Amino acid sequence: MNSSKQVNVINRRELMAGVAAITAMAAVMGSRSAHAQEGTLAWWDHFQPLAELHERMWANYAAESGGVPVEHTVMNPSDMMQSLQLAFRSGEAPDVASIPDSLAVISQLLRAGRFASLTDAVSLDKPVQREALFDGMHIVDGEVYSFPIFSFRWHTTALWFHKQMLEEAGMDPDAGPRDWDQIAAAAQATTGNGRYGLLLPIQFTGRMEAHLDDLAQMAGGVGPIDWRTGQYTFAGDQYVEALEFLLSFQENGTLHPASSSLDARQGRVRWAAGEAAMFTDGPWNSGSLASNMPDVIDGIGVVTNPMRSAGSTMQVGPAAGTFWVTEQSQMREQASELLAMMTTDEYYVALAERMDQPPLDLSAVERADVHETYRTIVREYPETVRLAPEPLIRNPDIAQVYAQMRTVSPGLGEIIQGAFAGAVPDIRATLQEYQDAMTAERDRAISVARENGAQVSVDDWIFENWEQGTDFAPDQYS
Repeated sequence: MNSSKQVNVINRRELMAGVAAITAMAAVMGSRSAHAQEGTLAWWDHFQPLAELHERMWANYAAESGGVPVEHTVMNPSDMMQSLQLAFRSGEAPDVASIPDSLAVISQLLRAGRFASLTDAVSLDKPVQREALFDGMHIVDGEVYSFPIFSFRWHTTALWFHKQMLEEAGMDPDAGPRDWDQIAAAAQATTGNGRYGLLLPIQFTGRMEAHLDDLAQMAGGVGPIDWRTGQYTFAGDQYVEALEFLLSFQENGTLHPASSSLDARQGRVRWAAGEAAMFTDGPWNSGSLASNMPDVIDGIGVVTNPMRSAGSTMQVGPAAGTFWVTEQSQMREQASELLAMMTTDEYYVALAERMDQPPLDLSAVERADVHETYRTIVREYPETVRLAPEPLIRNPDIAQVYAQMRTVSPGLGEIIQGAFAGAVPDIRATLQEYQDAMTAERDRAISVARENGAQVSVDDWIFENWEQGTDFAPDQYS
């Protein structure tokens, strides 16, 4: 079968999944229709960890004069998108929805008129809010359609460690290993007697790809794309050095041997149980440990940015809008009032206290009741995580290119797995092949998009006014 062609074949599993989705959708739509006349606002999202916070907030709103009750439905991301597609087509869309999909999909829905702008009930006048809003992404023709509730300033590659293990190895348990040489030394010093220096979630290809992107930037790299040239950088020195650094732990016997079969959740449990001294993870590790292993967290330390090159910064794109009022809603004002509640300092503090993805206003963490590891990890983000350009903001037709781009296989995460399995004899050559494949796929997608009327070229990925280590602000797109 030619994998480049779409084949209209549905297997039994896909058929049953589709039936299940439609059945679930019918139940939700039935409930939606039954309550619409009673003035109930329908809200769909995929944020189960935030359900209790939001539902308590909505209950207070419903009890106020002029407030309305909210019917809240939480779905997993795949079901969410199927259900929304059916709901839009049938005219039974919820009043508010999250869109757990790519920036390209969100942009296409926005351009297709699927969303309504917010009313004046939503005021985004704080500096941290204004700097997060972009034309074509959150704003159209001067009207705000959505906003992020989470900050873009975070990454997945903090170094978490057992303080007692480092202290027993003669290292400072409060400072922790802050650069690659110190991490390597700590791994050697803590390996022995059935315990290992480092555990990695190698089975989780997406997480390992993020780790490699992060580490390459911690080594002074510019990220997956050099915005000065618009070219991919996977074959550059920093990516090679980052992968060689990860492999060095396996080569010298300090990597937990089960790493290749563990994902992030499994790896976290075994690391927390003391099988390894160090583990790489994002800020949510604080919340997970506090909830599931409270007897462990007080003995844990964290280094937010385990840099190879001092002063290196991470480049992260703008955060998309979190919740959207659908154009079918008859409760635009009430929906806007509910969303306005997610722009307050009290809300940002409440988000911080979940100790997961950081709130849009990072300063709220200092006022929140959080574990010190979470405060430590978030505190460094403003100095080390920078806002990167996003081509789609300057040219909305880029969404058509993103929609056309196919997954390149093997991907970066699979290459990392292959390297640990001994199937990648030449790291630089393999990364060069991946970079060339990514370049070719983008060129192909641009060509298809142009054939469909898009005004795009590879030059749309070039931002001559971008400077590494600085935020690319909204006014720099003009």
